[in-house]
Amino acid sequence: MRVLGVGRCTMDYLGVVHRFAEADFKLEFQQFSTQGGGAAATAMVTLARWGVDTKFVGKVGDDVRGDEIVSTLVGEGVDTSSMVVCPDAVSQLSFIVVETASRHKQTYFTEGNVPELAVDEVDVSLLDGIGLLHVDGSASRAQSKLMRAAREQGITTVLDAEEITPEISELVALADYLVCSERFASQFSGEGSLEGMCLALIDRGPLAVVVTLGDEGSVAMRRETRAMIRVPAHDVEVLDTTGAGDVFHGAFIYGVMQAWPLERTVAFANVAGAIACTGLGGRSQIAELGVIEELGASLV
Repeated sequence: MRVLGVGRCTMDYLGVVHRFAEADFKLEFQQFSTQGGGAAATAMVTLARWGVDTKFVGKVGDDVRGDEIVSTLVGEGVDTSSMVVCPDAVSQLSFIVVETASRHKQTYFTEGNVPELAVDEVDVSLLDGIGLLHVDGSASRAQSKLMRAAREQGITTVLDAEEITPEISELVALADYLVCSERFASQFSGEGSLEGMCLALIDRGPLAVVVTLGDEGSVAMRRETRAMIRVPAHDVEVLDTTGAGDVFHGAFIYGVMQAWPLERTVAFANVAGAIACTGLGGRSQIAELGVIEELGASLV
């Protein structure tokens, strides 16, 4: 099965300090890393490292940073042949400082002046040969176009829902699998309990929903059973949570591709996301399949 990811991509510049600097002071980093980032992009990198045939569509400027963003994907074996390059544009970046004393982080970012991926910049022919479509809600109108076409063609869709936007209801309705944070689930559904959130989200259209709870694990529900499943977190020593959710989504997609039971798929994703937190940035600690499967089995 070939997987197509559509959405955000960026460059992440990450540094580690013991404590954040006070105003007008400067500190030397204990660690520093430059790596590709972005929700859908990192999910595709995760899958590519596990041998999955992946393709990514996002948008960058025609500057040096745009070239770097693309090269971080090409270097991982992700097909970038349909990436959109915006002429005379400044590409996006994030600058992240992690404080080890508190495990807090500060994130500074710019979208540059690269406009959102437009509807006319994605053609349904992108779905040729694709078995699963993953979108992150960042270019809602373009992504809904592809999701509608995917539904007509019987292609599985997975939505990573992060933000409440005017078009998000349509994306949720078109998704076979919805994966979101507790914050999104609460705001979108208007429900206070986890079970209430899952039921409300299921009623919006997906076949299954997963609500991530950080260090408390995840809950999930299938439409056919309407019974909530709770899967505990995998305990690790956290350095940096940047990109951990993106690795989670890649791992969740892998489980869907294997047709695993929902509980096993979520446990696998919990472990993959947790291990990603032990390194700096989303792509530095993507564990091997066998390691994740063994640890995931202990959670179910």
